[in-house]
Amino acid sequence: MSVPVNLYVDRMSPVQPVRVADVYAVTHDRASSYSEAAAKIGLTTREYAEFRQALTDGGAIYVRLPRHIDAMAGVHRRSGHVYALKNVVVPSGTMGWEVNLADGTTVIVPQICGNLSMNKPRAIAQKPRVAPRVVAMRKQPKAVRAVSYAKPAVVAATPVTFDAPQTVAPVAAAPVAAVVGSHASALPFLGLLAPIAASLPHSGSSSSTPDVPPCSAGSNLIGACRP
Repeated sequence: MSVPVNLYVDRMSPVQPVRVADVYAVTHDRASSYSEAAAKIGLTTREYAEFRQALTDGGAIYVRLPRHIDAMAGVHRRSGHVYALKNVVVPSGTMGWEVNLADGTTVIVPQICGNLSMNKPRAIAQKPRVAPRVVAMRKQPKAVRAVSYAKPAVVAATPVTFDAPQTVAPVAAAPVAAVVGSHASALPFLGLLAPIAASLPHSGSSSSTPDVPPCSAGSNLIGACRP
């Protein structure tokens, strides 16, 4: 799995929806963002219109959402840029609304963030028909060249979190031991240098700061991303 994306930071709804009417209201107030999000996660104009109509017709149900979601949109809090994540894994027990469209697509809106999401219809597995076996005397066929088929690309799962951004605690300077003899006069200067030295990077040591993904992939756990 890749670096978790913090959708508490990149949420589409500024406040947590409480009712279906709140979901409809935010899709109206932020119409351009939600329309762009619908296109980026793979919804057609007709499907998105059907989803919004279902919000007013009682077609949305409040449920525990599935862990795996095919596509979920987000909005960077600073730039306002709309992006889409594929093959998303949400925390267990996430609640929200589902709308089942006529073509089998399920539109999903997690309550905690209001981010427009979607699951594609699942194909129903059918038992293949087996042709009757015909026994006949034939000549030995010539060698057939093996044909290899490329396997479809698999999109790595993207875990998401809905937690408040982590804060980096200030590094406390280590106490300076008593200096003996002629070096006692250097104590004030050592006290000034200790915080500076603590803030400098140290070669060979691993950083505890989470990886910073590109902004096109969402914000990390501390709410940061790189252009």
